[in-house]
Amino acid sequence: TANVMIGLSSSDVNEGTVSPAGVTFTADNWNSPQTVTVSGVNDHMDDGEVAYAIVTAAAASADANYNGLNAADLSVTNTDDDTAGITVTPISGDTSEGGGTATFTIVLDTQPASDVVIGISSSDLTEGLVWPATVRFTTANWNVVRTITVSGEDDPVDDGDVAFTVFTGAAGSTDANYSGLDAADVSVTNLDNDTAGITVGAISRNTTE
Repeated sequence: TANVMIGLSSSDVNEGTVSPAGVTFTADNWNSPQTVTVSGVNDHMDDGEVAYAIVTAAAASADANYNGLNAADLSVTNTDDDTAGITVTPISGDTSEGGGTATFTIVLDTQPASDVVIGISSSDLTEGLVWPATVRFTTANWNVVRTITVSGEDDPVDDGDVAFTVFTGAAGSTDANYSGLDAADVSVTNLDNDTAGITVGAISRNTTE
């Protein structure tokens, strides 16, 4: 006998939104279904499938039969599309004993729930050094690509081009998705700049009888 207004809302706007925010039934359209659209909200966290509800508020109407009548809420699940991971790019070039450097990058695939710390080290300090020795990703900078520089170490030995490895250590974090996650190590070659040989100096003077 009077308009019936029903408000609609999401119990977790970080996972889903609802449109429209309410529906109104009149004496003319009371028996026509009204479509309500529920949209998933994207985040960058590997948080799995999250359940939430579409809350139907108690009806507001001058019709006493409907005023305060509360329809059942609806259960919804927002399906996750994120998977925790660490992406390491291939090394760009080789290092050399003449001071040549090479670089690679490292970045997280998803936003962590807490800081993620990854140690970086060289398998052979006589052939190559790395900088920085650790990288820390936070909930704010998790998607900022970090560049790791590998510099060749010089020696006086004709030992040829020597392969070594840059180790990316297992991640340390209180986020269970990242704790212990170990990214791929990086293979590097340090190019030699030494050649075996014997140098004979010029004679200092002639001999005499």
